Amino acid sequence: MFKVFISHSNQDKGETLFIAEALRRAGYGVWVDFENIRGGAAWLCEIEAGIERCDAVLLVLTAASRGSSWVERECLYAFQLKKPVITALVADVLIPLHLVNIQVCDLRDRALGLAKLLDTLSRLQARDEAADLFLPAAISREPVEANFFPYIEQLPGGDIASMVARHLFYWARQVADEVAFGGASNPGFHARLDCHSRLVTILSVWAYRRNPSAQIPLDYLAGHAPFSRRAERRKILRKLNRILPREARIEAGKADRRPTFSLRNLSDTQRLQDFKGLILEIMDALRGDAIPRG
Repeated sequence: MFKVFISHSNQDKGETLFIAEALRRAGYGVWVDFENIRGGAAWLCEIEAGIERCDAVLLVLTAASRGSSWVERECLYAFQLKKPVITALVADVLIPLHLVNIQVCDLRDRALGLAKLLDTLSRLQARDEAADLFLPAAISREPVEANFFPYIEQLPGGDIASMVARHLFYWARQVADEVAFGGASNPGFHARLDCHSRLVTILSVWAYRRNPSAQIPLDYLAGHAPFSRRAERRKILRKLNRILPREARIEAGKADRRPTFSLRNLSDTQRLQDFKGLILEIMDALRGDAIPRG
């Protein structure tokens, strides 16, 4: 019998029972902790054994399970064992980074979602396409190229923001000395320039949940000529404001901080090109090739 391990939060017992009963009616074996762990048993050992013996892991994704360290550990252990993982989305929550490329069955509509889930398990049981569907190229709790852009796509205005972010990422890899991902709670990537044997961040792109954004860290640039002069930082800010729509322009006081603005403001082709030109101007100035003109 094909066995499914259900990973869930204890706060979601109702949703978990509904799914478990539906799977049993369809002929699947089900492992769920409140039914399968004996009193006095070593909890962690039983969980690990349950995952090891299963054929697939099903995550019941809610606000509670998204914030559960135990649920995250169960999923990461399943990935380590190369077990197929399926997400059953039963609430309006953001899919976390390490699950964003995993097969999702949307059970917010129970009938349609359950039909998709059973079809997915049926195909898994037959083993066709299993590796391609359930084992993405990169599994990481931290942002990486494989999960960062799909993560942005689910955020507000994410289709446009993801397109702009991808463009800036691949362009930055061509012109910067380093482009690196970082941050788990606020994922982002950072383009850096080697300036006198020190890496200086010249551009950051952040997957803020409410508003994916780009950022020029002028406070970092302040440690390097010519931007150690506040007047030069203010010039950069003025030029940035000429690129941005009027309603998105940034106050002058941000010349000593990190002016941040929505990626959607760069969806216009000309604005995006002008912004890239501004970043190149900053790079030239740091290298000593040119001094920005107001």
